[in-house]
Amino acid sequence: MNAVLGAAAEDVPDADQVIQECLNLNRPKSFFLYAGAGSGKTHSLVKAVSVLKTRERKRLTFEGRQIAVITYTNAACEEIARRLEHDPLVMVSTIHAFSWRMIQGFNDDIREWLRIKLAEDIADLNEKLERARSENKTARTNRASRDSKVRRVAVLDEITSFTYSPTGDKRGRQALNHSEVIQMAAAFIQQRPLLDVMADLHPVILIDESQDTNGPLMDAFLRAQALIPDRFCLGLLGDTMQRIYNDGKEHLEEAIPEDWAIPEKPMNRRCPRRVVDLINVIRRGADDHQQIPNPDAIQGAVRMFCTQQVAGQDFRLEAHIAHRMSEITGDEQWATGTSGRKTLILEHKMAGRRMGFDGIFTPLYAVEHLRTGLLDGTLPVLNLFFDNVMPILAAAKINDFGLMEAVRLRSPLLDSRHMKDSPDQLALLESVGAATHALCGLFDGNDPLITEVVQILIDTALLDIPERLLVAQELGVTNDDPPEYSDRDALEIHAYQVLLGRRFSEMAAFAGYAQGLSPFDTHQGVKGLEFPRVMVILNDEEAGGFLFSYDKLLGVKPLSDGDRKNQREGKDDAVARTRRLLYVTCSRAEESLAIVVYTGQPEIARRRVLDAGWLTPNEIEIF
Repeated sequence: MNAVLGAAAEDVPDADQVIQECLNLNRPKSFFLYAGAGSGKTHSLVKAVSVLKTRERKRLTFEGRQIAVITYTNAACEEIARRLEHDPLVMVSTIHAFSWRMIQGFNDDIREWLRIKLAEDIADLNEKLERARSENKTARTNRASRDSKVRRVAVLDEITSFTYSPTGDKRGRQALNHSEVIQMAAAFIQQRPLLDVMADLHPVILIDESQDTNGPLMDAFLRAQALIPDRFCLGLLGDTMQRIYNDGKEHLEEAIPEDWAIPEKPMNRRCPRRVVDLINVIRRGADDHQQIPNPDAIQGAVRMFCTQQVAGQDFRLEAHIAHRMSEITGDEQWATGTSGRKTLILEHKMAGRRMGFDGIFTPLYAVEHLRTGLLDGTLPVLNLFFDNVMPILAAAKINDFGLMEAVRLRSPLLDSRHMKDSPDQLALLESVGAATHALCGLFDGNDPLITEVVQILIDTALLDIPERLLVAQELGVTNDDPPEYSDRDALEIHAYQVLLGRRFSEMAAFAGYAQGLSPFDTHQGVKGLEFPRVMVILNDEEAGGFLFSYDKLLGVKPLSDGDRKNQREGKDDAVARTRRLLYVTCSRAEESLAIVVYTGQPEIARRRVLDAGWLTPNEIEIF
């Protein structure tokens, strides 16, 4: 895969044409589309699928087969399905949903896989417990985990059918978790009969964001294609520089077979020329793929602002920097408050501090099995407030008709079956009206506690409440630390007890953030998105993680021995991960870009950036 350095776009084989030639049901040819930031990868995917389904509609319909499109997030699925007009010939799903669809029903195979896997896990935990010198928190957690797995093995033969939900809301001994579904799919799809089933169902399987697809699962797809190359086309779309999740396959480009087509889209159609120059320089530290700007691209502007890291930072500096960007660019939108720009932070909790929902996010995020639902907005507790309470409150501000319609769509009291069974429908409607006004009345000039809102809902039965939230309400609000043992229900209920003590305005702020309506987003969460004005926040201390280090990337801190060892062995390290993340964030900008660096050594950061050739002296300011 050779880089395109300064070549004219017309010198490169048309990627879309190459892909369409690969999608030949009689002579399928697998491919890897190398598509950098802003190159129109999704456009190419949709165009290719649209041509194929138009050309082969009768055949696909007659054979009962579907084109499979796999992408990373539910939001991406919805966008691709919308662009394809929700055509039933195309199955668009996340990798978890696709994996479950493939293994669902193979209950005997699932049971035996679990039996082996659980036995291995139990043996590993027993070994750790034998090595433990004391009954500390880690030992107690390992013991509880071991005992839970032992109980699960004991009932495996009693389970006739296994279940799974991508939202994690299926419970019980028959329920599989996200990790298990991915691992089983990786094991099963490269073996018959599932290999044949997959090829029979899907003559074309396209995997978007392939660099972030689980490594072992990607290996399984590659192995499956190699076993029956003439039976289906496997199309991978992505960019290894945009691999931001740790379980993605490292060095994916090196695993692509020689007989595959490898089209490339070198033009960046999103970013201004100055941003394209910057991300090209950033990328040179990783590989030799370079982009060319759209001939019609504006020049754009990039600035870096380095500031001294201090304890208790209040973030007002970011507003000053926005005004400075307005002066530099002549763009007044920079100075119109946070709504005029998209601010990218490394961790969700950093947005929580800036928007005031940290008190809700932090206790929920601390419970591992709640994280997926928390981050994608599918957690039932969040749905209660996001999809039910808040629309009712919003409707109350418009008119009574809209309010009652909002309640009718959401309240179990107005369910058709409940209405039919009611001996006095007029009295029922009056009670629903009273309950609605009681809920809305809580907010008349007030910012109630969440526990007060929940109590109104309990007293009136206006809305269904998740079971564990009911338990938390009965136990009452707490600020205590979570229990040390690893009981899932206890940890979840404790998190809800903490949440109940927060103000409802925090939940409203979190709703705006979770639904993509806020001026903040994470470095990881904006891949595929674009904004006119982007402010990227680099703050290792506030993020508090260890997988990324902007101070190391900028040369402010030295590499660790582990980093050097990983680099020598060709493995991923903090600098490589951070470089990729910076590439993703900077490449979101359509017009102008501000990079804000909080660091203990602002002058060193400035000097290192200049030495690396990222920016010029007049593009860096010390604040």
